[in-house]
Amino acid sequence: MLKHRGNKTDYRKSNRIENTPFKPSAKAKRLAKSILASSDAAERQTLGQKLFNELSCLLSISSPQLVIQDKRQSHSLKDGKLARKTYGTYRDGRVTISNKTAIRQSIVAPKTFMDTLIHEFMHHYDYEGLKLSSSLHTTGFYYRLADVMKKLVG
Repeated sequence: MLKHRGNKTDYRKSNRIENTPFKPSAKAKRLAKSILASSDAAERQTLGQKLFNELSCLLSISSPQLVIQDKRQSHSLKDGKLARKTYGTYRDGRVTISNKTAIRQSIVAPKTFMDTLIHEFMHHYDYEGLKLSSSLHTTGFYYRLADVMKKLVG
């Protein structure tokens, strides 16, 4: 249950918007393809930041700062089993993603990494592009995410 009016308004607005004005450039598509071929944290950092800069330019918004941590995902266990893990976070114009999985500490798979990268970018877009006061996981959010992914790597 949403507790204050701002979230309810944001929720409704977010739910209504199912796509973005995003038209990928050849550069954005090349960067996405390169990210999908990468596993090194430093390389993902460089390529991901370049992709953020390009997407932001195409959408006429500021670019978020990307931080790729070469460590395992934040997680918690319950009864010795994985209960929760965090793929990435967005906070105040900064996206943080771990390059290693929570339990095995192996490199995050390329598609999962790309999905996380664009997911967190879409939170930034909600704030900067749509001017929402909160970025919620609404049906509209996931439609926008799918729209960008399809246009970028589809």
